[in-house]
Amino acid sequence: MQKFDLIVIGGGPGGYPLAVKMARSGKKVAIIDKSSELGGTCLNWGCIPTKALLASAKGLHFLKKAETFGLGAGQISFDWQKVQQRKEKIVLQLRQGIEKLLDKSGVTRFDGFARLFPDKKIRIEGVEEELTADKIVLCVGSVPAAPAVFPQDRSIFWTSDQALNATEIPESLLVVGGGVIGLELGQVFNEFGCKVTIVEMMPQILPGLDTATAKRLLPVFKKAGLEILTGKKVEGLEPLNGNAKAIIDGKEREFSKVLIAVGRRVNHAFMQDTGLEIETENGFIKVDETYSTSLPGVYAIGDAIKGPMLAHKATYDAMTLAAQWSGQQVVADYSLVPSCVYTYPEISWVGKSEEALKSDGIEYKTGRSLFSANGKAMTAGEADGQIKTLFDQNGKLLGTIIWGPEASNIINEGTMMSQFGVDVHSFSRMIHPHPTLSEAFMESVESAFGGGVHG
Repeated sequence: MQKFDLIVIGGGPGGYPLAVKMARSGKKVAIIDKSSELGGTCLNWGCIPTKALLASAKGLHFLKKAETFGLGAGQISFDWQKVQQRKEKIVLQLRQGIEKLLDKSGVTRFDGFARLFPDKKIRIEGVEEELTADKIVLCVGSVPAAPAVFPQDRSIFWTSDQALNATEIPESLLVVGGGVIGLELGQVFNEFGCKVTIVEMMPQILPGLDTATAKRLLPVFKKAGLEILTGKKVEGLEPLNGNAKAIIDGKEREFSKVLIAVGRRVNHAFMQDTGLEIETENGFIKVDETYSTSLPGVYAIGDAIKGPMLAHKATYDAMTLAAQWSGQQVVADYSLVPSCVYTYPEISWVGKSEEALKSDGIEYKTGRSLFSANGKAMTAGEADGQIKTLFDQNGKLLGTIIWGPEASNIINEGTMMSQFGVDVHSFSRMIHPHPTLSEAFMESVESAFGGGVHG
């Protein structure tokens, strides 16, 4: 039996940074990934391939409106196979980078499906010898939620995995779920000529987003060609002559494909048929402030535990756990985890929404700025959008909501301002270069207090 100081199960955005960090501190570390595809869901089936497809879709979108820039694009066309090849090339390059990083850091890598047995024994398919360690960290991630009520024929009824690897553009697509996955992939297929219908059972798209912003975005996406039905249910789904028949709000409709985008669930496969018992809570592995599970010496981070199912949250968990092990007195705080949607326009938010502040009885001031008044946005032809900032009476930033160009980058200003307690008066002394999109954030901050914050 091979013995290590630390074994990390899962090579995603939580697992591999933790393995590298601990190996560099002198620990004997092993990492196990089930499919020789380091990077986890984010790199292989989520964040990166989705953004690659979105980049191609946005490029096509730009070509369609090239005349507004005084340009001629000629005959506009696309090659879906080449779009997919570009995506795969990017994923492979990034995956190889992770492999080199692990090897350079001295981490021992095992490829294969790992199961955790009692007494911290690990068995890997295809590896004869058992492994064990002083500490084991479960970075097992999540998988698409596809409840049994939905048909299981993945040639018609897709999860995000099948959608990302589609070999052709379907004529029509029903997206069940108006969250991040549904909107991003829905926009990709829509841009490439597919008729997309998104059905969200909640009253708004992107549940969790500031309600007023969600309402404002609905006509923006509809104008782009997406049919979006909120507050509606898909009441029936079944195959029909190679297509799908759906009953939506009592009406029967037919689609070429269906994308089931109702969320994700924790991947519990690591304990399948092992006799292992680990405490869970609402489907998540239960941990304390030190990320310890109910099993001595076994920890869990990332999507496997409570909190936002986001890649950057998993990396944050990894760094927080490493800091705890180094003796630092730190605990996880998820109150300022930014959320990003990489559609165009992009959408980002961090901190409290107006609904949350009202529910908590907190008085607040609101700042707003429009990208239509921002020179950089105007010159780029991306003038749609708004930045909304929410402050307490002392000028402390409580929440930021952005929709518009580069929202996923601009949100860092709001995150840092809240994280480090920079009040509106101190922030006003920071010089923003001109012309930049970030000036719109500055203007939103200043508008909250009537613009008189320079004195």
